[in-house]
Amino acid sequence: MGNDGMTLRLAALPPGHSTHHGHLEFVVFDAAEEEEPHAVDVTAEVDKMGPRIHVRGHVEGHARSICHRCLETFERPLASDFVLTLQKTAEPADEDFVVLGDNMVEFDLAPHAREAVLLEEPIQLLCDPNCRGLCSQCGADLNQGRCGCRPQSDPRWAPLGDLRPSL
Repeated sequence: MGNDGMTLRLAALPPGHSTHHGHLEFVVFDAAEEEEPHAVDVTAEVDKMGPRIHVRGHVEGHARSICHRCLETFERPLASDFVLTLQKTAEPADEDFVVLGDNMVEFDLAPHAREAVLLEEPIQLLCDPNCRGLCSQCGADLNQGRCGCRPQSDPRWAPLGDLRPSL
């Protein structure tokens, strides 16, 4: 790959199989519009066969996220894969492929690696599946223990109490 670690130099690709490594850092905004820095390593297994170049990419790294329940920052692992077929001509094919222009000398894998990671992003980010979150009354982190607030009844349910038959 090129200097940034994510660019395939097309003319320099050897025929047959080759392996390329790169690193990518980018920021994603989660569902709560919080910034999530991502740092990933990309391994691309490349097979150049005549006019076609098959790329199988594996992306692995970590993101720094904010838990949607307790608002604590935590690191979470990332792993994703992507597959591409590049070719110079626009002939019909049985598979999806990216058409390379006649004058293209490089192909950037970074957008494909980012997309693979984004497709795996969970909607709700939790530091732990059993995260108890924050108390809705005092804001205490319930993962640290009970806060002492008494549970409040929801006044919207009060009319149902009148429906009970009196004995």
